[in-house]
Amino acid sequence: ISQLPEYSAGGDSVRIYGTLDLGMMYAKTDKAEGRWQQQSGGAYSSKLGFYASDDLGGGLKAEAKLEAGFNADSGTQQASALFNRESWVGLRSATWGLLRFGNQINAMLPLFIDPFALVQTNSVYTWLGGGVMQGPRGVGANTDLGPGAGTIPVRVPKSITYATPRLNGFGAQAIYAGNPYGTVEPNTGTRGGVVSFTNGRLYLAASMTQAWSAPVVVTAGTPAQSVRTDIPAVGALYDNGKLVLSASYARIAPQLAGSGEAQLKTLGVILLQERLSWRVSLVHRDTDGARNAAGVLAESSALGLMLGADYDLSPRTALYARAG
Repeated sequence: ISQLPEYSAGGDSVRIYGTLDLGMMYAKTDKAEGRWQQQSGGAYSSKLGFYASDDLGGGLKAEAKLEAGFNADSGTQQASALFNRESWVGLRSATWGLLRFGNQINAMLPLFIDPFALVQTNSVYTWLGGGVMQGPRGVGANTDLGPGAGTIPVRVPKSITYATPRLNGFGAQAIYAGNPYGTVEPNTGTRGGVVSFTNGRLYLAASMTQAWSAPVVVTAGTPAQSVRTDIPAVGALYDNGKLVLSASYARIAPQLAGSGEAQLKTLGVILLQERLSWRVSLVHRDTDGARNAAGVLAESSALGLMLGADYDLSPRTALYARAG
C-alpha cells in the first residue's frame, strides 16, 4: 500500500496516491477442479489516483479526482475506461456542503460497513450482496429475482451528488444519474440518498437506492422495457479503537410483477492488536419468489463466511491472508 507525498502551494494541493496489491488465491467450485492463481486486489483494489483542490476563497474550494483501477498481476486496466473508478469535479464548502459531477461513489451505506471493504475478490458481502451467480448466459446480478433485476451500482457514471455539511453529527447525501445505456429508455439510470449520524464511535446510516436496467424482454413477443430495482438498507457500526462491530440489512426488490425479492443480513468484526488485525464477515441472503434457470419457483438462500488477518510491516506495507 503506497501513497506519494502531497504537494501544496498556498490553499491549493495536488496529491498522487495508489495501492499495489498482489496475492496468491486457491479457488474451488462445485463443478471444477481447484486451482491456484495469482490475483490483484485481495485486500485493496490496485489503483492509481490523482486528487486536486483549489482554494477559491470565502471557504469555497474546487475539487477534482481521477482514479484508475488496474490488475497488478498483468499491468492491464480493470475496464475499458481508463479512470473507471472515479472521475469527477466539484465544489466544497464548509457552510453549504459539496456538489460533484461525473463518475463517483454512490449515495449508499459506506464501504466500511463490510470489514473487507467490498473488494471484488475476497468479500462475501460483495458476492452475496450483489447477488452474483452463474447462469446459462454467464455471470449476472440477482438473476434469480427475474428479468432486469439489478443491484446497487457502487460507482455511478454521469451522476450529480450533493452532500450536506454535518450538523451535530447528522449528514445526508443524494445522487441522480441519467440513462447510461445509450438507449431512449429509461430516462433515469440511478437515484437515491443516504442519511447518517456519527459521534466518533457510533455510526448509523439508512439509504434508499433505485437503479434502472437496460431494456430487457420480459415476455416473448413484447417490446423490451426497463426494470427498476429498489434497495432500501440500514447499517450500524461501533468503533472504540480496538474493536469494530458492524451490522446491516438490505432488501432487493425489482419493481416488476412476478419478480422475486431478496433480503440481505450482514455482521462484521475487526479486532485490532497493535500491528495485527483480525477480520470476520458473515452474510446471509434469503429470497422469496426466486426462480431457477428454467423459470421455476425455487427455494434459494446462501450463507457466506470470510475470515482475514492483516499484519502491518509499516504504515504503508502489509501482509494479509483470507479464507472464505
